Amino acid sequence: MKIIESIQYAPADQIVSWFQKKDTVQVQPYLPWILFPIYVASGDMTTSDKNDKAGNLYTVNISARLTEEVNIKELVIIKVNLCDGSSLIIGAPDIPVDLNQSSTLYLSTLSISYTGINPPLKYTV
Repeated sequence: MKIIESIQYAPADQIVSWFQKKDTVQVQPYLPWILFPIYVASGDMTTSDKNDKAGNLYTVNISARLTEEVNIKELVIIKVNLCDGSSLIIGAPDIPVDLNQSSTLYLSTLSISYTGINPPLKYTV
Protein backbone atom coordinates (compact mmCIF):
# COMPACT_ATOMS: atom_id res chain seq x y z
CA MET A 1 0.00 0.00 0.00
CA LYS A 2 1.27 3.43 -0.91
CA ILE A 3 0.42 6.51 1.15
CA ILE A 4 -0.43 9.80 -0.55
CA GLU A 5 1.69 12.67 0.76
CA SER A 6 0.09 15.40 -1.34
CA ILE A 7 -2.00 16.03 -4.45
CA GLN A 8 -1.33 18.78 -6.98
CA TYR A 9 -3.07 19.88 -10.14
CA ALA A 10 -2.57 21.91 -13.29
CA PRO A 11 -5.32 23.13 -15.65
CA ALA A 12 -5.43 20.81 -18.66
CA ASP A 13 -5.48 23.72 -21.10
CA GLN A 14 -2.17 25.01 -19.67
CA ILE A 15 -0.03 21.94 -20.31
CA VAL A 16 2.92 23.14 -22.40
CA SER A 17 4.57 19.78 -23.04
CA TRP A 18 3.56 16.14 -22.63
CA PHE A 19 6.06 13.38 -23.44
CA GLN A 20 4.81 9.88 -22.70
CA LYS A 21 7.02 6.80 -23.00
CA LYS A 22 5.27 3.54 -22.04
CA ASP A 23 4.34 3.90 -18.35
CA THR A 24 6.23 7.17 -17.67
CA VAL A 25 5.46 10.77 -18.62
CA GLN A 26 7.17 14.15 -18.53
CA VAL A 27 4.67 16.97 -18.01
CA GLN A 28 5.37 20.69 -18.06
CA PRO A 29 2.49 23.03 -17.13
CA TYR A 30 2.64 26.72 -18.03
CA LEU A 31 2.39 27.72 -14.35
CA PRO A 32 3.70 25.72 -11.34
CA TRP A 33 1.65 22.81 -10.00
CA ILE A 34 -1.04 23.95 -7.53
CA LEU A 35 -1.25 22.12 -4.19
CA PHE A 36 -4.59 20.81 -2.90
CA PRO A 37 -5.05 21.59 0.80
CA ILE A 38 -5.32 17.99 2.01
CA TYR A 39 -4.40 16.42 5.32
CA VAL A 40 -1.15 14.49 4.88
CA ALA A 41 -1.74 10.74 4.54
CA SER A 42 -5.54 11.20 4.47
CA GLY A 43 -5.92 10.10 0.87
CA ASP A 44 -6.26 6.75 -0.77
CA MET A 45 -6.17 5.68 -4.38
CA THR A 46 -7.53 2.60 -6.12
CA THR A 47 -6.93 1.56 -9.71
CA SER A 48 -8.79 -1.01 -11.76
CA ASP A 49 -8.76 -2.00 -15.41
CA LYS A 50 -11.23 -3.47 -17.84
CA ASN A 51 -10.27 -5.17 -21.07
CA ASP A 52 -12.74 -5.14 -23.97
CA LYS A 53 -12.64 -5.21 -27.77
CA ALA A 54 -11.53 -1.56 -27.99
CA GLY A 55 -8.61 -2.14 -25.58
CA ASN A 56 -7.95 -1.46 -21.92
CA LEU A 57 -9.83 1.13 -19.86
CA TYR A 58 -8.39 2.16 -16.52
CA THR A 59 -10.40 3.64 -13.66
CA VAL A 60 -8.68 5.59 -10.90
CA ASN A 61 -10.52 6.66 -7.74
CA ILE A 62 -8.91 9.05 -5.26
CA SER A 63 -10.43 10.33 -2.05
CA ALA A 64 -8.79 12.72 0.43
CA ARG A 65 -9.84 14.93 3.32
CA LEU A 66 -9.43 18.65 2.69
CA THR A 67 -8.21 21.13 5.30
CA GLU A 68 -10.35 23.79 3.61
CA GLU A 69 -12.86 23.92 0.77
CA VAL A 70 -11.68 24.38 -2.81
CA ASN A 71 -13.69 25.53 -5.80
CA ILE A 72 -12.18 24.32 -9.08
CA LYS A 73 -14.49 24.29 -12.07
CA GLU A 74 -11.90 23.61 -14.80
CA LEU A 75 -10.63 20.29 -16.15
CA VAL A 76 -7.23 19.38 -14.74
CA ILE A 77 -4.28 17.01 -14.75
CA ILE A 78 -3.55 15.50 -11.32
CA LYS A 79 -0.11 14.82 -9.82
CA VAL A 80 -0.22 12.44 -6.85
CA ASN A 81 2.92 12.60 -4.68
CA LEU A 82 3.51 9.46 -2.64
CA CYS A 83 5.36 9.25 0.68
CA ASP A 84 8.04 7.06 -0.93
CA GLY A 85 9.12 10.06 -3.07
CA SER A 86 7.55 8.94 -6.35
CA SER A 87 4.79 10.76 -8.23
CA LEU A 88 1.96 9.59 -10.48
CA ILE A 89 0.07 11.53 -13.15
CA ILE A 90 -3.68 11.04 -13.53
CA GLY A 91 -5.37 12.33 -16.67
CA ALA A 92 -4.06 13.59 -19.98
CA PRO A 93 -4.48 16.81 -21.98
CA ASP A 94 -6.94 15.07 -24.33
CA ILE A 95 -8.85 13.28 -21.51
CA PRO A 96 -8.53 15.51 -18.40
CA VAL A 97 -9.90 14.97 -14.90
CA ASP A 98 -13.14 16.48 -13.63
CA LEU A 99 -13.07 17.08 -9.85
CA ASN A 100 -15.81 16.54 -7.28
CA GLN A 101 -15.89 18.03 -3.82
CA SER A 102 -18.36 17.30 -1.09
CA SER A 103 -18.81 19.13 2.19
CA THR A 104 -20.68 18.45 5.37
CA LEU A 105 -20.80 20.61 8.46
CA TYR A 106 -17.57 19.02 9.73
CA LEU A 107 -15.78 17.53 6.74
CA SER A 108 -14.71 18.51 3.22
CA THR A 109 -13.68 15.72 0.89
CA LEU A 110 -12.04 15.73 -2.52
CA SER A 111 -13.19 12.88 -4.78
CA ILE A 112 -11.59 12.07 -8.11
CA SER A 113 -12.98 9.40 -10.39
CA TYR A 114 -11.18 9.14 -13.70
CA THR A 115 -11.53 6.67 -16.55
CA GLY A 116 -9.05 6.72 -19.43
CA ILE A 117 -6.84 4.65 -21.70
CA ASN A 118 -3.74 5.01 -19.48
CA PRO A 119 -3.11 3.72 -15.98
CA PRO A 120 -1.55 6.23 -13.56
CA LEU A 121 1.74 7.17 -15.22
CA LYS A 122 5.04 7.59 -13.36
CA TYR A 123 6.07 11.25 -13.38
CA THR A 124 9.64 11.96 -14.46
CA VAL A 125 11.38 15.30 -14.46
